[in-house]
Amino acid sequence: MSETENKHGSDKPSLVDKLAKDPMRYILFLTSFSVILITLGIIQTLLFEAVTFFQDIADSRGWFGLDFEMDGLFSAQGTAGILLLSCLVLEILGNRSLYIDTEKIPQKVLFPGDLVVRLSFLLLPIAYILYADLLLVIALLMAILTWRKLASRSIGSTSSEDGPADRTFATVLGVFAFISLFFALTTNYTGAFGEFFFQTQWTPTGACSDRRTLCDNMSFGVNSLLLTTLQVAFGALLIAVPLGVGCAIYLSEYASPRLVAVVKPTLEILAGIPSVVYGFFAFIYIGPLVVEFGEYAFAQGWISEPPNILNPINGAIVVAIMILPLIASMSEDALRAVPNELREGSLALGATRIETTFRVMLQASLSGIIASIILALSRAVGETMAVTLAVGTVAVYTSNMFLPAQTMTAYIAQRVGGDLPFGEIGYLTIFAVGLYLFVITLCLNLLGNKVLSTYREAY
Repeated sequence: MSETENKHGSDKPSLVDKLAKDPMRYILFLTSFSVILITLGIIQTLLFEAVTFFQDIADSRGWFGLDFEMDGLFSAQGTAGILLLSCLVLEILGNRSLYIDTEKIPQKVLFPGDLVVRLSFLLLPIAYILYADLLLVIALLMAILTWRKLASRSIGSTSSEDGPADRTFATVLGVFAFISLFFALTTNYTGAFGEFFFQTQWTPTGACSDRRTLCDNMSFGVNSLLLTTLQVAFGALLIAVPLGVGCAIYLSEYASPRLVAVVKPTLEILAGIPSVVYGFFAFIYIGPLVVEFGEYAFAQGWISEPPNILNPINGAIVVAIMILPLIASMSEDALRAVPNELREGSLALGATRIETTFRVMLQASLSGIIASIILALSRAVGETMAVTLAVGTVAVYTSNMFLPAQTMTAYIAQRVGGDLPFGEIGYLTIFAVGLYLFVITLCLNLLGNKVLSTYREAY
């Protein structure tokens, strides 16, 4: 060995020397690695037990089956699918520089004025009232957005760059078009996957001779739980988003520092209250108020059945209170991250304070606000104890939100707390529902990160 090799070899520290010099580095590595192992262990348990659940059902009912019905193309869902496909074609043509000659389109069609634009958005609730189809409402919304993008492209640059935002919008159009056409052209879903993902009857326990076996009167359509979960989650967003964003705007743009010092800790106190306390609060105080309004609606003929003290409206209100601090805090941080020069420049150009807030500050912080809403939706979907006490334990989906129902998390809590033999089919349903809920929550978190990274404004 040469002298140089001896010199470099002696200078190279060993693993023992590294550990002796910086032991905290390896301790932190072990803690991080243990967290990863715990997460993988939980996912493995959910996955293996869920596979066992689907395997048991598939042994007697098959894996998947459906029937095609071409007449569904003329239904509301079929119309939504065709409309979404048309929007997707326009979006792809625009992204690939195959621009439509917008000069031949009358300017009144591209730029009809604010009144027509507002009336077009007013068509969305009217369409839902007339057809009661959410996919058709989504298709109309996407058509309006595509129309506005086409108008913006007609006065923008003609560069052929395909940015992330354009690809994201085209992907969303494609996904919703596939979903609309799939449900329009197919029916009678059977098998383990078809029954679980596409049916709404959820009776995981039945009058069987053996509790551990699968009998014919059992049904595993998880959509009854999923739709109630979405009712509660989006109902909570409908309440919490205006209040949270409004609170964030006031704290960042109008409130004095002394008032901010009082309101911000108050929001943190709301975030620290246990969820079971929120559920008890909803049952004792919110429930009677909702029932009183429901009795009035029943007397007026707006609903077909009298209200119950346990219902999804209770859950939506209490979950809205729970996610309000998250939306307000994250939105306020996003607004404060906008440079003060933008605010001052808008005011210097003659804009009023409210115009600066809505046309400058909100536009600049939109990515952070949208990310806070998506993360709040993820929190609302995963809430357990509050919705268990407020919504009920009846696993039946109904459009009448004054009747008791059950969310996915409430079902898991109910089944775990009862007499549940190990290996029984009802026991395995907990892991199937848990894995489904985990995938939904994970997708929402990934969507929030995607929105934050794609539309983030760097200053």
